[in-house]
Amino acid sequence: MAFSFEFKQLTAKARVAAWAALWGAMAVSCTPTGGDTANSCGRPDLAFAGDVLLHSLIQSEASRRPEGFAPAFEPLIPALSQAAVTVVNLEGPAARNVSAANRNAQDPGTLFDGQIYAGYPRFNYHPSIAAVLRNAGVDVVQTANNHAMDRGSLGADRTLSALTEAGLSTTGSHPSNSAMARHAIQQVGGHNLALVACSFSTNGLPDSRSQVLRCYGNSPSIPNLIHSLNAQSTIDGVILLPHWGTEYSARPTARQRRLAQAAADAGAIAIVGSHPHVLQPLEQLLAADGRRVPVAYSLGNLISSQWRLEQRTGAILYLDLARDPQGRLHATDPRYMPTRVERTTDRGVAVFPAAQIAQGAPSVAHAQRILGAGMVSVNPCVTP
Repeated sequence: MAFSFEFKQLTAKARVAAWAALWGAMAVSCTPTGGDTANSCGRPDLAFAGDVLLHSLIQSEASRRPEGFAPAFEPLIPALSQAAVTVVNLEGPAARNVSAANRNAQDPGTLFDGQIYAGYPRFNYHPSIAAVLRNAGVDVVQTANNHAMDRGSLGADRTLSALTEAGLSTTGSHPSNSAMARHAIQQVGGHNLALVACSFSTNGLPDSRSQVLRCYGNSPSIPNLIHSLNAQSTIDGVILLPHWGTEYSARPTARQRRLAQAAADAGAIAIVGSHPHVLQPLEQLLAADGRRVPVAYSLGNLISSQWRLEQRTGAILYLDLARDPQGRLHATDPRYMPTRVERTTDRGVAVFPAAQIAQGAPSVAHAQRILGAGMVSVNPCVTP
């Protein structure tokens, strides 16, 4: 996909407006194809996207541009910013000047040098990614994942600092010098939500200060933590964000399913997973108290330089909030928008709404095969 010279000369604000106008012009309908349409054409309450996985290619391209990482996310600004609260998983540290030995290092003066800021297997992203995510419409960043300790405790601390300084909330880890809660509180439509992120692993890297919340083996367990948060009068609902499962598998494991059901039974109103780097099914669980609880086992990669169809296809999940006659808060009307990663001449590696690019049809079809065709929202409503 190529963009005109005139488009690239616009200011960042003008480019955002142009994208929103393009999106609106291309929308066939603003009514999702499945579920309760009471909030269709309104602003979604919640949006969730997949893994922000900045491989070396993406970092090196960003280092050669004055805009850094921004062009890679710009095509998705309307999709990410339309929800009241948007959540992504940052798959790795964004720790200023931390070496692979987990020590303070001299500033390399670039967004990528292969040492301080590096790709797989021990990631570290330039902290400018934090402001880019915020400007793209992200509100909450999940920091519990298997790469969370790639730069040790110092890296985890500086990542949290960078995200906080950019105006982002975080969930899943806490600073080494604080026992502060690892969940985020967000107010959406007058409801106070607790977002709890956890990880199955830190890739065997030490977490001596227990900064990363684990999905398994905690005391209290994740279901017990959900139950205790629900018992607080100031919290109206809990959403679990587990980093779990088997990489590159489109099928959730029995362990994923057990934790999802236990979380729903404990009172979670939604469960949105990450880690497999491919899409896994979107289902609704029946909780012990009769509630229907949406679970997305994996939303795949939001951005990466993994090029198989399954890896370059992701989804943004939208949910609304509503109370039932008993006054219980529910996550309702699940629908999703397929995304696709492409490498273009003007943006480098970037992520796009799959339905709006010529190459996107295979990703739309793949998302429908995995997530179901009944909840697809190819062109969701946009409020510019």
